[in-house]
Amino acid sequence: MIETRKILSLRKPAALLLLLISMTALGGCATLGFKQPEPVTVGQVIQMNKDEVPADTIIKKMRDSDAVYRLTAAQLAELHDMGVADQVLNYMQQTYIEAERRQQSTEDWGRDGIWGPMWGPSDW
Repeated sequence: MIETRKILSLRKPAALLLLLISMTALGGCATLGFKQPEPVTVGQVIQMNKDEVPADTIIKKMRDSDAVYRLTAAQLAELHDMGVADQVLNYMQQTYIEAERRQQSTEDWGRDGIWGPMWGPSDW
């Protein structure tokens, strides 16, 4: 009985300490000012192209902003006709493909669980 009380009395300070450390760590991230850059819009890509910004620079800005470009074939063709570099168009299309793969992977993981399709409770 006495040992049970000691264990319980030790858990509260440990839990409070863990909570305090977590809050300090998370609060520190918020105050450091980590910001995600604004997504680069298609209009901005067109403008950078008109301003003769190199394709590598445009792609770097798009990559840094983590934007996904869900464009139809007609929209990509129109951008091509406007003179947007193939390298930029390929990157834009690749962001969409990768986003769809991530989405499908998330859905598969949620459906199949961590062990895959053959090891879930539905197979028991």
